[in-house]
Amino acid sequence: MLLLGLGAWTYSAVEGSLQDLRATTMKSLLDAQVNALRVWVREEIGDAERIARETAVRDAVAQLAAVSARLGATRDELCSGPARARVEEVLRPLLREVGDSTFNITAPSGRLLATRYPQYCGLQLKADRFLPLLAPVFKGESRFIRPFRDAERVAAPPSLRAGPAFGWIATPVRDARGEVIAALGVAEPADGVFAAILAAARPGATGDVFAFDESGELLTPSRNPANTRFVPAARPRAGPVHATGDVLEPYRNGGGAEVVGAWRWLEDFGFGVAIEIDAAEAYAPLHYLRTAFGIVFGALVVAVGAAVLSGLSLLRLRGELGGQRKIGPYRLERQIGEGGMANIYLARHDLLKRPCAIKLLKPARASDEMVARFEREVQLASELSHPNVVEIFDYGRSAEGLYYYAMEYLDGINLGELVARDGPVPLPRALRIMRQLCAGLAAAHAAGLVHRDVKPENIMICRRGEEPDVVKILDFGMVKRVDSAHSRNLTRGLRILGTPLYMAPERLRNPADVDTRADIYAVGAVAFFMLSGKKMFESADDLALSSKILNEEPPRVSTVAAQPIPVELDLLIQSCLEKKREDRPQRAADLLEALDAIAAEATAPA
Repeated sequence: MLLLGLGAWTYSAVEGSLQDLRATTMKSLLDAQVNALRVWVREEIGDAERIARETAVRDAVAQLAAVSARLGATRDELCSGPARARVEEVLRPLLREVGDSTFNITAPSGRLLATRYPQYCGLQLKADRFLPLLAPVFKGESRFIRPFRDAERVAAPPSLRAGPAFGWIATPVRDARGEVIAALGVAEPADGVFAAILAAARPGATGDVFAFDESGELLTPSRNPANTRFVPAARPRAGPVHATGDVLEPYRNGGGAEVVGAWRWLEDFGFGVAIEIDAAEAYAPLHYLRTAFGIVFGALVVAVGAAVLSGLSLLRLRGELGGQRKIGPYRLERQIGEGGMANIYLARHDLLKRPCAIKLLKPARASDEMVARFEREVQLASELSHPNVVEIFDYGRSAEGLYYYAMEYLDGINLGELVARDGPVPLPRALRIMRQLCAGLAAAHAAGLVHRDVKPENIMICRRGEEPDVVKILDFGMVKRVDSAHSRNLTRGLRILGTPLYMAPERLRNPADVDTRADIYAVGAVAFFMLSGKKMFESADDLALSSKILNEEPPRVSTVAAQPIPVELDLLIQSCLEKKREDRPQRAADLLEALDAIAAEATAPA
C-alpha cells in the first residue's frame, strides 16, 4: 500500500511538473521569437529611414508628388512619366541593398503614386483598413504594418497580384522644408524572412510557431498545410484575438491535430504569435511513465529489485561523472569560459600531461552551419603562427559526436576585465599592448585573414615566463578570408554578429563588405576604451548604438581620458576611427611603425 500511494503521488507530481516545464519552455521560446521579431523590425525601420533620408529619393518623390497634385494630371503622366521613372531609378539600388522585393510611394490622400506593380499605380488604399494604419506615418513616425493581402489593402485593383501577403515598413518622406509629403513603404513577404524567424524556433518534430491576425487567420505558413487558422480552446472560435495565454490541456488546432500551445498578442504590431506542439510529443514522457508504473505494480518484487539495481547504477554513474570528463585524448578539469556557441575548458593531454584549453561546441548549436563555422574558425586560425595569436594544437570529434579543438592555455586576464578591475591602462603599458595587438593583426592580414571581432574580451593579457603583458588575440569565430574570391561567407544570413561598439561603419551597413581596415577601426575603438576606461558611445540598445557609430563623430580620447595623451597618439587613434575606411591607416604594419615612433618619443629623455 505504501508503494501504491507513493507511486500515485509520484505520478501526479511528475505530471504537474511536466506541464509546468512545458508551459515555461513554450513561453520562453515565444518570448525569444518576439524579441527576435522586434530586433528585425527595428533593423528594417532603420534601413527604410536611411533610404527615405537620401537626397535623391526625397527630390524624386517631391517631383512625383507635384505631378500628382497638378490639376488635370492624367494617370499616364503619374505612372509612366519621367518623375515615376526617376523614383524607380533612385530606389532600385537602395532597395536591392536591403533585400526587399517591392515598394509603395503613397500620398497623404491614400493614392498610390508609385509601386513596383504598374497596375496598382494611381489607385487608392482602402480607407477602412489599410490607410488608417499610415496616419502616424504622415505625422512623422515610422511604423511596421502587419502582413496584408492586396485584396485587403488596395481598393478595386483591375487585377490582383498572386502571391503571399506582404508586411510593410512605412516611413515618412519629407520635402526640403521638412514637411511629410508621402509615405515610403518597403515590403517583406510573410513567407520570407518574417516567417523564417518564427520557423527557426519550432520545437521537436511537431512544434509549430506562426503569426496570426485578429480573426485568427495565419499570416505565416504553418508546419501543417491544413492548419490555416489559430483556434485555441481557451477563447471563442469567432471574434478577435486580443489576449495572451497558454493551454496545457490538449485541444484541436486549425488543422485538426491535438495540440497544446501558448500565444502572445503584440498590440504594437497588430498581430499575434503562437506556438503549438502535438500533445503526444509534448507529454510523451507520461506515456513511458504509465508503462513503467504498470510494470512496477504488475511485478512488485521484480520492480523493487530493479529499483535497487538502478539506484546502485545511478550511484556508480554519479561517481564516474564526479571525476574528470574525457574528450578525445584530453581530460577536462574545469570550465573556464562560456560563449553563445561553445564552452572552454582547462584540460590536459593524457600522454603529454601539458595543460591546454579545449573549446567544445555546444550540442544544441551543432547545426550544419555552426559546425561549418566552427571548423572554419579552427582551420583559419591554425594557419597563423605568431607570438601574439593564440596557438591551435588539435581539432576533432569525440566519441559522443561533440566537435572540439585544443589550443594553448593562457593564464591571464582579458583587456575588458583588466580595465573593469584597475581602470584606464597607463600610457606606457597601453602602448605595449597596442603594439602587440597590431603585430598579431598584421600577421593575420598578411595571411589574408580579417578577424572581424577585435574587442577587449578577445585580447588576453598574460605572463610568459618572466615576461609580463604578453598579448594574445583570441576567438577567430568571425574570421573572414579576403585573399580569395571564392571564400564562403557564412555570415551572409546573420545580421547581428559581434559587438557593435567595436564594429566599423561599413560592417554595420553590410556585414559581408569588410576588409582589413575594419580591424584597424576596432583597434582604434579598443585603444580609446583602454586609455580612457570609457566607451566611445553610450546608448540604451544596439540599434541606437549602431546609429551613433554610423552618423556621429567619436570624441577625441584626449578629451575623455584622465591621463595625458600624446598628440601623435591622439591623432593616430582618431584616424583609425574615421567613418570612411579610405581615410584610416591602410595596414596594421603602418600602425606598428607609428606606435614605435610614439613609444620612442614617450620614453626619450626630456
